[in-house]
Amino acid sequence: MNKGFTLIELLVVVLIIGILSAVALPQYTKAVEKSRATEAITLLGSLANAEEIYKMSTGSYTTDLSLLDIELPGVNSTTPTTVSTKNFVITATAASATAFTANATRANGGQKITTGDNQYAIVLNINNGAITRTCKKTATDTSTTTTAMCKSIANGSADGEIK
Repeated sequence: MNKGFTLIELLVVVLIIGILSAVALPQYTKAVEKSRATEAITLLGSLANAEEIYKMSTGSYTTDLSLLDIELPGVNSTTPTTVSTKNFVITATAASATAFTANATRANGGQKITTGDNQYAIVLNINNGAITRTCKKTATDTSTTTTAMCKSIANGSADGEIK
């Protein structure tokens, strides 16, 4: 008598592995993307603190990130308003005596992602000392609906606000 597995038994095992991987892969990619978003959230938090310190000493916020007391990757005198990391392009877009806005747009190798599920931006707003971070489809998106990825990053928040 031959010992071993029949073709049907092997096919059933392969089918079960395929079903498990089909269920697990989307959850895995979502978890990986959330960890990437944590990089931007952390950088934006540090940027907000540095902007607050700058405002205390000068009386207003700045878009020139090279003036801040913080070491941001890729900031230099030729591009003082932009920071590029492996996963994000962070841009300071507006500053005044009472408000500051910056956004971290999802990128891949310094190139902004403009289509697909991984297209999102995390927007930092400081208004009279009140700091908010919001996940949106794009940095200029004004709609109140958020994408599934933004809801995931914002831990289920319907408006995409990151607590």
